[in-house]
Amino acid sequence: MRQTLILIIVAALLVGGCSGVIMNAEYSQLLDETAALSAETADRAEQGTLAPEEMAQALRLQARTWQLLVEARDGKDGSK
Repeated sequence: MRQTLILIIVAALLVGGCSGVIMNAEYSQLLDETAALSAETADRAEQGTLAPEEMAQALRLQARTWQLLVEARDGKDGSK
């Protein structure tokens, strides 16, 4: 009985760990904003209304977001 209970708890922890990414509010907001920026950038690029300097700026901001997420994953202090 005890072994069965331990197996159930371990299985629940393993399944729960696979439910997705958990992040703090700051990184969650940053990810939401970057997703919105990416969608808007793509839409405007497809419509031909995005200036080259706007495109470069959007890509730089998106690259910085990815770098912050990489640094957070690696436990580094990724100050904004």
